[in-house]
Amino acid sequence: MTAHAPSNHPPSHGNPGIADVDASFRTVALLFFTKAALWLVVGSFLLLLASVKLHAPAMMSKAAWLTYGRLAPAGWDVLVYGFAGQAGFAVALWLLARASMQRLQVPWLVLIGGAVWNVGVLAGTVGILAGYSTGRELLEMPAGAMAFLVVGAGLIGTAGWLTFSARTESTTYPSAWFVLLSLISFVWFGSVALLMFCGDGPRGVVQVLVQRWYANGVLEIWLGGIALAAVFHALPIALGRPLASRQLALIAFWCFAFFMPWAITAHGDPFPRWIVSAGMAGHFLAAIALLAIAFNWWKTSENAVASLLASPSGRLIATAAVAYLATGLINFWTSLQSVASWTRFTWVQPGLEWLFIGGAVLAAIFALIPEILTRATGRTLSPRLTGLHALLTVIAVALIALPLILGGLVQGAKLANPTVPFLDALRGSMHLVRLSSLGLVLFLVAQCVYVLALADIFRAMFREALVTVKSWSAPIARNRAAGVRS
Repeated sequence: MTAHAPSNHPPSHGNPGIADVDASFRTVALLFFTKAALWLVVGSFLLLLASVKLHAPAMMSKAAWLTYGRLAPAGWDVLVYGFAGQAGFAVALWLLARASMQRLQVPWLVLIGGAVWNVGVLAGTVGILAGYSTGRELLEMPAGAMAFLVVGAGLIGTAGWLTFSARTESTTYPSAWFVLLSLISFVWFGSVALLMFCGDGPRGVVQVLVQRWYANGVLEIWLGGIALAAVFHALPIALGRPLASRQLALIAFWCFAFFMPWAITAHGDPFPRWIVSAGMAGHFLAAIALLAIAFNWWKTSENAVASLLASPSGRLIATAAVAYLATGLINFWTSLQSVASWTRFTWVQPGLEWLFIGGAVLAAIFALIPEILTRATGRTLSPRLTGLHALLTVIAVALIALPLILGGLVQGAKLANPTVPFLDALRGSMHLVRLSSLGLVLFLVAQCVYVLALADIFRAMFREALVTVKSWSAPIARNRAAGVRS
């Protein structure tokens, strides 16, 4: 049975039309995407500096806030929360409104939530650079800043659920399922992590377990859910055909929702055996969702890949789909006992994070931003700049992720060899790390191109505002002139 993407049918019986749905996102889209773009440039720059510090540690070494231990977590948090989270919320709400055929409800609540979210990102970034990092991956921000993020996400998620409750479509499209799960997931994972770490917090390995659970939830359920929703929405539309199977999407969703939060351990982790076994069971059962998603996308795009790759947005969607499946497959592979023993504590994990965040999440978000802005504002981003941005982003992410993964495999093989000195094992992969730094330079350039594309819209809006003001002031000036002559 095929599942059709939300159609562009006209309004009936007083229900809003697709143009009304898109128009309700004008202010939200402009504000969220603009602020996210600024954070994206900042995060890219911080990550580039952190990467350079790996092979030039003496550079700016006298400034404590410019050390690797502060630049790297600050850059990652800005990229994840400042851009991916903020732009992802706007994309998720738009997908939900489209699937529900309903205008965005209580948009003022979304704007307040966005403001609270940005305060949290700013406070958290300054806190990390000032030396107040908690040292827990993706939880480095001080507790107060994380509380702002949880509150902001709660306000935004409330607006999303209110929009869904006012839906005019009786049948929900698969993209809406993943969006709804994503909207509640960050509030759940974030609030539980904050409560667990408040006061004296957990002791021993429980700290690592809570951090793993939170990081897995943020990446796989929250951001991964948004990426999946974007691909499920955009892939059938780009191909001009319906989704191959709604039933497969349903199987994938429930396996994803129930088993992915368990997939947080690998063989050899310093946890009790039953926790490691539960995590491995989560990996195996979550693989069912991965297989269902892969087969569904493959049947949907069968014999039509060339048409998908004909446009920049189609290439980004294809990149997001391939990167998501590749990350899931490699994560499953590296969780096995024979592999985890020599990939742990290597560059493989940072490479996988870049493949997932840059290749899957960011590509999926970038694929939909031009369409959302065009439909919400009536203004089109420059096709030349968006095409260049898509090309540079895909190349940059490949140059970052693939050398790190390959370098991690080389590093792991040398670390597993007792005859190779430890420092030689570390130095053996540094040429690949330097190649990833080149990818970060290209990534920063790509995001500057993206900011230029957004600036074109604001220049056009400013010119239109000037024309409007002149048209209003012209009759007043003529009346004053007539009064002077009389």
